[in-house]
Amino acid sequence: MRHLRWAGPAAVVVVAAAGLFAAYLRMARAVTVNSDGASNALQAWDLFHGNVLLRGWTLSDVSFYPTELVQYGIIQLVTGVTTEQIHIAAALSWTLVVCFAAWLARSAATSWRSGAVAAGVAVAVLVVPSPGVGYQTLLSSPNHTGSAVPLLIAWLLIDRARDRPWLPYAVGAVLAWGAMGDPLITFVGAAPLIAVTGYRTVRARAWRGLDVRLAAAGVGSVVVSHAALWLIEQAGGFRAPRPPIELSPIEVWADRAGTVSRMLGTLFGTARPHVQPGWVETTLQVVRVPGLLLAVVAVLVTAVAAVRGRADRVDAVLAAAIVCDLGAEIVSTLPIDLLATREVAPVLPLAAVLAARLTARTLDDRRAPAVERSARPNAPVAEPATRAGSAASPAIGSITPPVLVRRFRGAVLAVLPVVLAAQLITLVAYAPPQAAPIEGQEAAEWLQDHGMRYGLGSYWVSNNITVGTSRQVTVVPTLSDHGRLVGMCWQTHTDMYDPAKHDARFVLLEKHRPMYGTESDVITQYGPPTTRQDFPSYVIFVYGRNLLEGFATTC
Repeated sequence: MRHLRWAGPAAVVVVAAAGLFAAYLRMARAVTVNSDGASNALQAWDLFHGNVLLRGWTLSDVSFYPTELVQYGIIQLVTGVTTEQIHIAAALSWTLVVCFAAWLARSAATSWRSGAVAAGVAVAVLVVPSPGVGYQTLLSSPNHTGSAVPLLIAWLLIDRARDRPWLPYAVGAVLAWGAMGDPLITFVGAAPLIAVTGYRTVRARAWRGLDVRLAAAGVGSVVVSHAALWLIEQAGGFRAPRPPIELSPIEVWADRAGTVSRMLGTLFGTARPHVQPGWVETTLQVVRVPGLLLAVVAVLVTAVAAVRGRADRVDAVLAAAIVCDLGAEIVSTLPIDLLATREVAPVLPLAAVLAARLTARTLDDRRAPAVERSARPNAPVAEPATRAGSAASPAIGSITPPVLVRRFRGAVLAVLPVVLAAQLITLVAYAPPQAAPIEGQEAAEWLQDHGMRYGLGSYWVSNNITVGTSRQVTVVPTLSDHGRLVGMCWQTHTDMYDPAKHDARFVLLEKHRPMYGTESDVITQYGPPTTRQDFPSYVIFVYGRNLLEGFATTC
């Protein structure tokens, strides 16, 4: 009977997840596939066809090796190497993010009512990505978005299995798994966990508790992930360049902070790209503002509670992760434009969960049991025996006058149904226009129509054309190096440039990206072509000999 009681809710979740996946797949198809995602598709194919260590590959500074590459490979068992598998993977990743976020949000509640509201808040913030850069960030190539999945799993384990002796090992393994694929996990996963649990340990002077073990798990995850990548490289496997991260000058921090705020507007949907009718854009901007404001309040309230030793462990880690990600983006030398929103993509699900958990704790505050304080002055509040631990984090009620708490509850219960309804209507009713399958589609069609099978090209019209034509045309990436074309040491395999294995007969250049090669580079290196084909943004040079003879790579 107990299993039957859960059958109904489980069926609802499965149906809802399937509906979300269908909607996100439609959105993902509105994004043109670029060479980053296509490179991952080629790597996944090689991985699942015997090259387990990806020997010969140089990946990007984010390998996605045990995470999205595995996901891509599984999907390719059905689809093959196509642009569709990239769309499917993106839709699946965001569906998992929404589902895990709702689960972790509900986990903070102590009643069905507050649990439903918490899940609703998380879903309301996440359910409809904003078109334009929002789609490109959350529903395209792996752009750190899928890295939220191991983070949410790790925090869910801490929330649900805090009494299990295996918990630190499981959390460390999940974080190490994620960090092997994306170094960002170290900054928004391991580092916040170590900082929060370390602070709790010192404050409580409890040197053998769960916090100590979780801090050790965070440190262990960093060591294991780096050691695993080092061992793979030593065994002849792939290379992954280190992220080029340095501190930016202090005088530019204010400008970078302004751009990061615009990134948050893109993620939360309060800044719209003006691709929908005006009244729709305005309506969606209005209904998305409460989610952003609630997230900001949640971070501030949790930070204050954490300093006082009254925050729930997971809540404090979520807040610290958000601050770490945004802070690193502001003070680093990472690219700083709206396309770099991908660097802070995990902030959206983490903030949605934190806002939802704050809401759940506030709704449950009237029924929360009294919290027992330690006799030591300024000691942290002891965690209660309840699973959710709501009393350990009285949330907004601990630092806010009761009248404001009551108004907060009333506002949430009044606004949430309206926001959810508007979001779900948009999810069902809005059909974004389908984009061209790949960048350089016109050039790809010309090459295919003229029997061109292998050649060289600018990075952004290379691996994506290979995948977009289902490998009927292969274009391998080039760089301009002192007036000559050379092979790239980025998202490439050494065999791509082997003249004994391949016969390259054309060069495809982007006219507005000379760093990947110019017309003068090509003419100087190979002489006049037998055929030249111009497009508005591209030019193709065709030759009657193998261009890989004597070709150099930067590796």
